[in-house]
Amino acid sequence: MKRMPKGLLFIFVIGLFLFFPTSRAHAASASIRVTGANKTVVVGNTVRATITVSSSTNLGSWSFDVKYDSSKLTFVSSNLEGSTRSVGYAPNGSTKSKTYTITFRAKASGSAKVWVANSLVYSYGEAELSSSNGSYTFNLITQQQLEASYSKNNNLSSLSVDGYELQPKFSKDTLEYSLELENGVESVKINAKAEDSKASINGTGVKQLTEGDNQFKIRVIAENGTTKDYVVNIHVKELNPVYVTVDGEEYTVLRKTEGLSIPSTFTESTTFIEEEEVPIFESEITGYRIIALKDKEGQISFFKMEENGGYIPYQETTFNGITIFVLTPKKEDIPKGYETKKTTIIDLREVPIYTSKNDTYPLIYGINIETGKTNWYSYDAEERTLQKFDNSQMEALTLKNERFLLLIALLSASSFLIIVFLLIYVAKVKKHMEKEM
Repeated sequence: MKRMPKGLLFIFVIGLFLFFPTSRAHAASASIRVTGANKTVVVGNTVRATITVSSSTNLGSWSFDVKYDSSKLTFVSSNLEGSTRSVGYAPNGSTKSKTYTITFRAKASGSAKVWVANSLVYSYGEAELSSSNGSYTFNLITQQQLEASYSKNNNLSSLSVDGYELQPKFSKDTLEYSLELENGVESVKINAKAEDSKASINGTGVKQLTEGDNQFKIRVIAENGTTKDYVVNIHVKELNPVYVTVDGEEYTVLRKTEGLSIPSTFTESTTFIEEEEVPIFESEITGYRIIALKDKEGQISFFKMEENGGYIPYQETTFNGITIFVLTPKKEDIPKGYETKKTTIIDLREVPIYTSKNDTYPLIYGINIETGKTNWYSYDAEERTLQKFDNSQMEALTLKNERFLLLIALLSASSFLIIVFLLIYVAKVKKHMEKEM
């Protein structure tokens, strides 16, 4: 058999393309895609799937069913023409896509598939288009599974102070660092970076310093909520530091008071401790003198200076416009019928309260900072309010109760005597009658 000459073969192939155009080899088609708003969904939450009908040619009409794993998902709502079925058409000859949404609720963990089936798509010219049907698989997990997947990494990858070198050298497993600065340094900037990008950090930034010890905590919070604290101890050298001891703990007298929040009724003054002049604060209303002391961790607190040279913590507490300094009364000053049974927490400290069987509200003893008068106050813990306690009313009520009890006792005694008298009288009458008989 003779082979066809190359020239004739070329003409034959060209003829095939002329008689059978390439448009038939690439017939128009459509696709129905399924996508999800979230890949992973917690059981109990809703999940939304998006169904998009599209084509390179103008769409005319379409129909399809949305199928889903009913053992994992519960149908909630959709904008399909028939809940989970679409029978739609294009409003004009220039529509090339149409989008629907369908919402489910996750009811069990595992993989849940949403897919398209039974699809028919026609062009605007009523030609049937070949269509590809899409699907999407959601990952459904419980809240416990979600939390178990959270990162536990609460390490720092770096920790530094601008312009200074911490001791020891940083290591994510070393939790405490120190730095000593010359007198006069008033602030530093602490920088830190988490090893895990999902963790958060508290405690960094510009920090104000005082003379002596300053302590700053940098807390790393992992994605799962666990925390780790890194501590930076910064000591600013003091000029002639003055130390005092309170309950066996050593404190440093604060020499620089700039930026210190001073109680409203106090004005700054000075005194001498160990032959060193130090700042204190005095109130003309109460006659109190207070001093700012700093502990070894750098925490600054006010202390009331006692006449015997001692110090007690000073903290004002405000209730509905009444500001008091809580005191501990002498035993003989406690109102009759009241006793110390417990303490309560007010402004993060324990405060003694005095209770009575006859009174709903406990009492607190303190000096009114605005007036300088010492009073007993009724304390409403729920409303966090104080009301001046009128002991005279309570004493009058007690006296009234005592008189009432005395009256009851007298009436009881009188009734007893009357009954005895009647019994004796009856006995005599009976005896007399017996004699006459």
